[in-house]
Amino acid sequence: METELNDKIDFDKICSSELLDYISFKSEYPKEAEDAFIEFCRRFEKNVIQKAEIYSSKFGYSEVIALEIAHCAFARVWKYPSFTLKKAKSKDVNKAILLWLYPIMYTQLVKYGEQNTCADPTIEEDLSIITDLDELINKTSDSDDIEHKKKLKIKLEILNGAFIGLSEKQKIIYLTYKAYEVPGKNIPRSISKKLQDTLELTQGTIRLYKRDAILHVENYIAQRNGK
Repeated sequence: METELNDKIDFDKICSSELLDYISFKSEYPKEAEDAFIEFCRRFEKNVIQKAEIYSSKFGYSEVIALEIAHCAFARVWKYPSFTLKKAKSKDVNKAILLWLYPIMYTQLVKYGEQNTCADPTIEEDLSIITDLDELINKTSDSDDIEHKKKLKIKLEILNGAFIGLSEKQKIIYLTYKAYEVPGKNIPRSISKKLQDTLELTQGTIRLYKRDAILHVENYIAQRNGK
């Protein structure tokens, strides 16, 4: 953090990602962490509540429940301020944080329906569906090496061409299975349920979409290679 903790801090002027840094030091500096968290919630509460209301309406929940879900999401941020700029999905820091926050909120929404209270998801339950190639690369690569990820993206760039002719739902299903599927095993049940809920499809339809997407991609690659 650039600002010294023993100075008076104007949290409203600090970059949003740095607010999360302060929150992560809550054991050593509880007052500063609390002030940073209050400012963080102020900046993002409106967007998170709006998104919570949209998702909640699909589940038949009221605006009151949506507000509770938003608060659950922020409670999890307080506990696990795990956002990192290295893995940001947008060059705009605030937008990147929102893209990080929305899956947290969605997980809380799904678990709320089961527990009627804020959830503390396991690592498996905190997984998210994959919607684009960058997310797949971040999910399947353990390295924070930018050059390594660039090379991996070039290697997988052929998929962008293969996705032409696929629906958005087929693309998401293909990418999500590519990220989580292990030969001989099913993808985590939490991911399977998220696909069903988000795409509003049955598991049987998802299997058909997956099969068709795989055949489409394989045919595209074969034609591209002149086979």
